[in-house]
Amino acid sequence: MGNDGGSIPRRIELVKEKAKNIILNPDLERAAVWLYCALSKRLLEEPVVSDGLGKLYNQDAIIEYLLDPSIYGDGDKICSHITTLKDTTRLNLTPNPSYNEKDSNLDSATMGSLDRDLKSKFVCPISMKEMNGKHRFVYLDTCGCVFAEQAMKEVPSKECVSCGKPFESQNIIVINPTKEEQDKMRKVMEEKKAKAKAERKAKKAENKKNGIVSEKKRKRDDSNSPDKPTNKKVSSIQSSAAAAVMGKVAQELAEKKKNTPLSSAVKSIYGSKDKKETGNFLTKGTFNRY
Repeated sequence: MGNDGGSIPRRIELVKEKAKNIILNPDLERAAVWLYCALSKRLLEEPVVSDGLGKLYNQDAIIEYLLDPSIYGDGDKICSHITTLKDTTRLNLTPNPSYNEKDSNLDSATMGSLDRDLKSKFVCPISMKEMNGKHRFVYLDTCGCVFAEQAMKEVPSKECVSCGKPFESQNIIVINPTKEEQDKMRKVMEEKKAKAKAERKAKKAENKKNGIVSEKKRKRDDSNSPDKPTNKKVSSIQSSAAAAVMGKVAQELAEKKKNTPLSSAVKSIYGSKDKKETGNFLTKGTFNRY
């Protein structure tokens, strides 16, 4: 075989090998979910928000996603359940006093030193534990305050220790939970959404039955009222007034120009042909044979 224009097949083309399992570095994976925005993959910067599944996002990234869902490419896979800012909770985070900007640089940290070098920008206000994935953290969806889970257990209270706002056990949301916990949280989140939608629908029906008009509808009706000029009508009136003023100005300029006497140069061009003068201002002083 050979010199016939063919090719010799390789073993990899003849034998189907078992796919190799990709093993991720746990430290890199931990840093990605705790120090970086789940959507934009940029470092977390305040204001930081979280959804009902405990994922962390930069608020500006969520706003960009809501304006254009295709801006990050995989946004529909990451946070398709977020349809408005109301689906997120803004977190009240406590800055880490020992944080250094260089500590969070993945490029400067080696694979073996990630566990030691990476620091979080935020800490628990009670225990001062860093929010870097080594400890479980939770937040309250009633106020957005963030604490280490162990600290919450050691300080049993039905009021937030930071802001004093009351909460219940269902208001405690785990940040970056396990896959099993996230599946349960997804069900709870969907139930909350369905319940809130049903309550809004029932309230709307009750208001309609009692003849109560919502503030939004009242504003819309006021804007469409015939007694109140609409924006379109106002702009039409303004354009008509501007046209009238411009017309008057143009007329005044025309009258002024009409009453202005002509200069001697212009008169020499449009002067009478009966004059015996052989030249005008254009030909005087030049050698003209005609």
